[in-house]
Order: sequence, then C-alpha cells, then structure tokens
Amino acid sequence: MTEPIKLDHRAAVRTHLEGGELQAAQQSARLLLQEQPSLINFRFLRQLITALPSGGLGLKPYKVALVSSFSIEFIHDSLIAYGFVNGLRIEIYQPGFGMVNQEMLDSNSGLYAFVPDVTVLAIEGEDWLPDVYTHFMDADTAGASFEAVVKGFRQQLAALVTTFRATSSSPLLVHNLALPRQRRAGIAGLRLPRSQAQLVTDLNRSLLEMAANTVDVHTVDYAALVGYFGVQQWYDARMRLYAKAPIANSMLGNLSLEYMRYFRALSGLTKKCLVVDLDNTLWGGVIGEDGIDGIQLGPNYPGSAFVEFQRAVLDLYRRGVILAIASKNNPADVDAVFQNHRFMLLRKEHFAQTQIHWEPKSESLKRIAKGLSIGLDHMVFVDDNPAECAQVRRELPMVTVIHLPSRPELYAETLYAEGLFDTLSLSDEDRRRGQLYQQRAQAETMLAASGNLEDYYRDLAMELTIAKVDQSSLARATQLTQKTNQFNLTTIRYSEAEMAERMADANWLAITVGVRDRFGDNGIVGVMLAHAASDSLNIDTFLLSCRVIGRTVESAMLAHLCDAALARGIKKLSGRLVPTEKNVPVRDLFDKHGFSKLTEDATGTTTWELDLTHGPVPCPAWFKTVA
Repeated sequence: MTEPIKLDHRAAVRTHLEGGELQAAQQSARLLLQEQPSLINFRFLRQLITALPSGGLGLKPYKVALVSSFSIEFIHDSLIAYGFVNGLRIEIYQPGFGMVNQEMLDSNSGLYAFVPDVTVLAIEGEDWLPDVYTHFMDADTAGASFEAVVKGFRQQLAALVTTFRATSSSPLLVHNLALPRQRRAGIAGLRLPRSQAQLVTDLNRSLLEMAANTVDVHTVDYAALVGYFGVQQWYDARMRLYAKAPIANSMLGNLSLEYMRYFRALSGLTKKCLVVDLDNTLWGGVIGEDGIDGIQLGPNYPGSAFVEFQRAVLDLYRRGVILAIASKNNPADVDAVFQNHRFMLLRKEHFAQTQIHWEPKSESLKRIAKGLSIGLDHMVFVDDNPAECAQVRRELPMVTVIHLPSRPELYAETLYAEGLFDTLSLSDEDRRRGQLYQQRAQAETMLAASGNLEDYYRDLAMELTIAKVDQSSLARATQLTQKTNQFNLTTIRYSEAEMAERMADANWLAITVGVRDRFGDNGIVGVMLAHAASDSLNIDTFLLSCRVIGRTVESAMLAHLCDAALARGIKKLSGRLVPTEKNVPVRDLFDKHGFSKLTEDATGTTTWELDLTHGPVPCPAWFKTVA
C-alpha cells in the first residue's frame, strides 16, 4: 500500500503568508496544530505572526490581559498561535504572577492603562485558599472557621470585580476552582462536616453567583478542564514548586483553546452554520449501495456511535446553529432514510438548506451560503472523506473544515473539541433559530407568488416592537453587535458592560427592534445606538439580522430615529458608514433615504446627514408598531 503523502504545513503557512494569502495560511496553521500542537510549532507561528506588518493581512487586533495567581507566561506562544488560526492578532499584557490585587484594585495600574479587549483572571485554589487546599488538616481551620474562609473569598472577589467593573468595560473571564490535587483527609474526607470537595463546590457557587449578577463577567470552567485531561497530565509537580508554574507545558495549548471559545464569542467570530455530509457521517455505510436496511444506525455499535453524533448535531441545532447538508447522493435515497429509518434523530426540517447532488462540495457550500445570506467564513464543513475535505479547503479556505476520524465513537468529541459554535449566552432567538429560518423560507415562497413587493409587504402583516435596551434584552443586543456583519453600518463590537453604559446614559439611545409576521415571531433582529449632541442625533450603531433584510425594516428604524431626534428638539440625524468586506447590503442605506454625504476618507468611510426640517424618513405604511 502506498503511504499517504505528509504535507509540510509549516512550509505552507510561510508560503501563504509571503503571498498575502491569509485564509490559506490559517487553514495550514490549523492543520499543523491539529497534527502537532507542540511548543515548537506554537513558537514557530508566533514568530511568523510577530513579523507581519502592522495591518497583519486583515487579522483583527485583540488585546488580552492575563492577571494570574501563578506563573502563566508560558501560554503566550500557544495563545498567539491559536489566535492567528481564528483571525485574531493577539497582544498580551502580563504583569508578574501574584499581582492580582495590585493590578485590579489600583485604577492607575498597567492593566487599566493597557485598555484590554478582554481580561483573564487565572487563579489556582492553592494560591488563594491555602486553608482549603494545603492547610486543610491544620487545627486552627477546623469547624466553623471554614465559614470565614468562604466569606472572605466572597468579599475579596466582590472587591476585585466591583473595582474592575467601575474602571474597565473589558469583559472579565474568571477561572473557577479545580478540586484539590491531594485529598488531605484521605477517603475519610467525604464524611467530614465540611470536606474539601464541599468547600470548593461552595466557593465555585459563590463565583457563579457573582458572575451572574455582574455585567460581562464570565466563568471559565477551569475545574472541568483539569478534570477532563486529568490531574496527573494537567499539572507539572516540579515546575509548580520550582517556578510557580503549575500547568504542564503540554497542557497550555488546551487552556488556550478554552480561552479561544470566549475570544471568538466576544469578537463576533463564532461560527453560525454546520454543514454535514451524510454517508459515513450521519450514518455508517453508503445509502446508495447498502440500502436503508444496510446502513449502520441504531442501538448497537457502530450504529450507536452515529446516533450519538446525530444527538450532538441536534444539540447544536437547539443552541441556534443553522444546519445544512452537502452530500453526493441520490435525493430519493436520502429522503427514504429521513422518512423511514426509525433511529434517525435528525429530520429534514432541522436543515435550513440541503444540497444533494453529484457536484463538488465546494459548490454546495457556496449555494448554501447564498441561500442563507451568511458569509462562508461563518460555516463549518464536516465530512469523513479526506479528499472532500481537501477539496473544500483548497477552493474555500475561509470555511472551517472538520475531517472526522476513522472511529465513529470519536465523531461527537471531534465536533465539539474547539467550541466553534460556543456563545456567551443562549437567547430565545438562538433556541428558535431553526424555526425562524423555516419562517423565512415560508416568507420567500410567498414573495415568489406575490404580484408586487408592496402586496408582499402588506401580506406579511409585519409588526414592529421598538424598545429601549433593558436587562432582559441586554445580552441579545450585545450578541447582535458581536455577530452581525452584513447589514451593519459600522460593525462596532460591544461588550455587555459597554452596552450597559450606553443603556444607562441619558444622552444615548439604545434600542432593540423586534419583528413579528404572519409566520411567527422573529424575535429581536435589530439594534440602534445613537448619541444626542446639541445639534444632531449621531448614529453610532445600526444593524439588522440577515433574516429580515429586504423587508424595509431599516426604513422603519430610521423613521424612529428621526422621531426621537425631533422629540429632543434636534433637527439633524447624522451617521457614518464604515465599509467592510461583508457589509455591502447596507452601503446604500443613507443615500436611498435622502441623506447628504458630507465627507469620505481614504478608507472609504463616509459621513452623512439628514436635515429633518426638510422632512424626516417616513415609516412604511405596511408596518404596525406595537409597544
């Protein structure tokens, strides 16, 4: 048998970067780190990234502050390398370890001067709570004194977070506490009135409550991470004692990947659509050859592994991920499986788009992206066939490709490994996204049957809900600024803390827009932020979900801003358009609504103004506005 050709991914990364091919370089770097997530490869990528020009070929600058109770500087290489794979050019601020109080409680510290995009508070229980971890058996910590330990932890954490939130609008990620490496009381510990495990559980509960009650504070489940890889692998006993660096070098890449889940979500880089193959992916075998009774899908292995994978895909659907199919197959054979196989968990209605034919998978992906009105860079393609994966990587380097392993019992783990679809919160819109795309398809079918656009708009029976951002809509409004790319005037990404600041400022309008039509409730689909000056209401953010583009919702949104300006005695509405590769659909917004262009700079950014004394933007007559 001929040995498969081993590609030199390091050389490919270098060549693509030298040719200015960022997406291809990222694909090669991703493959390199999948095959060899080693310190030498992390350092190799970091050196290449450091040598890039300031523009970084389109990488998004991202400032990360690492404040820790232990030495964590060895993570820099892997963090920068994985940042590159995900489209981020990471810059790190790292004070000395054990400087948590000095950095977070001093408003003049280097942390706040750095102005990070995200701050990580990395703590180990042994450093913060020796009474619980290393001194548990000391006589002076017996009985009720443990209550004082828990209370003191809560107070210290509250002081840090309160000061941080008052000084910075950066999102804050806080490690929770891993279980102690050693059970100081042995197996008898679990019979004690207050065991180590119980104390750590109480402390982590306090941390979760603090995060839930503080804007833009998020818990990193460090305990689960240590548990997943195992204490013996995670920690380096010698480096823990020698250099206060407890995490083994081989595990730092895994911690970087965990951080990357949050960085993607905060930067609008979370993937939106999962495209799956069928044969040997959703079921074992080839339906066209094996027939419905011959494919592997059911309670016995290997069929049970494919059922488990379908469950993982279905869970993503329920989290708001758009599902699609790209399969080389006969449509009738596929329909028979979906309709008649009793162990199919996934149904045709779970998939917003299906491409089942014999053309290249890359063509299927293009059609799916067009049909869903999303960018190819928001798509993840999953296939068991290495040739199909290679074809998509070559033709569409912006698509993230997951090549499934040979063992189907590892499919679900492989799909979830990087957390590509992770979000910071789950809104009602997320949970109903599959249903919302079905509603969109119904609306498009009605459009095709309508005589003209105005009849279509009226037949939709659209109702608008325009409301101020409040605590109930804060997470969704923030999420939309982080995820919306196409119909987005400025593409400014907001953290929850920044959104909350504008929500509470009387000089700012922070508004959500909901749309309901005859097919159902689309939920919150738009966000507007505008700042009131003495002579003008200045639009800062104006965005709309792709699900309702083409329904004139943007006209109703502008009409509301005109009314809001006039209610404040302001006679001008102004805004700017910052062009990006993706926001082509919004570029004519100001021009087609009667604004005058004032300026245009070298980047193509334009400023616009509407004189309201000459008439505000009218709200289209087919909308009904509800409170």
